[in-house]
Amino acid sequence: MSNDIVGEAPTEEYILARLQQMDPYDFEAFVADVWTELGWRTRTVGKPGDRGIDVIATRGEQKQLIQAKRYGPNTTVGSPEVQQYASLRLQENNVDGVTIVTTGTFSNQAKELAPELDVLLIDGDSLLGMLEKLESWDIVADHFEDIEVAREDGDDEAEKSGLIGRIRSWFSDA
Repeated sequence: MSNDIVGEAPTEEYILARLQQMDPYDFEAFVADVWTELGWRTRTVGKPGDRGIDVIATRGEQKQLIQAKRYGPNTTVGSPEVQQYASLRLQENNVDGVTIVTTGTFSNQAKELAPELDVLLIDGDSLLGMLEKLESWDIVADHFEDIEVAREDGDDEAEKSGLIGRIRSWFSDA
C-alpha cells in the first residue's frame, strides 16, 4: 500500500491502515516509541513465551506493563482479553498499571470492565490522537519509510488534558 498523493500528508485513516498491517513485533516497537515520547523508559519484551507482556515502561519508580494488539480494522478486543491482561500486573514486581493498546477497537463490555480492573484502554483512534497531541508524527515516519510527515505547532494545553494527561499523571502523587 502506498500513499499515492504526492506532496500531501497522509491521512489518519491511511496511517491507521498502515499500523494495522504492521508486523506485530514492529507494532510493539512503535508503541514503545510512543511511550518514550511520553517520557517513559521502555523495553520491548514481546516474543514467544513473553506471558503477554509486550512493553515494560518505567519512569522513576513507576512501572507500566503494555499489551500491544495489532489488529485489523474490524477486530474488537473484548472483556475476556481485558480480564486476561489485567492479571499481567501479577507477573512482575511493583507494577503500577496495565495498558492495552490496539489498532482496532474495544467492545462496550471491555470499556465498562477496564476501570474496575484499573486497565487503561487505547484504541486505534486514541493512539492517533495521542500522536497528534504529542506532535509526534515523526514516530510514524520513523517506522514507515514511505511516509513523510510535517510537524506543526500545537497547543501545549491539549497535552495536559484527555488521554495523554491521564497517561502522564496516571501515577502522580499530586
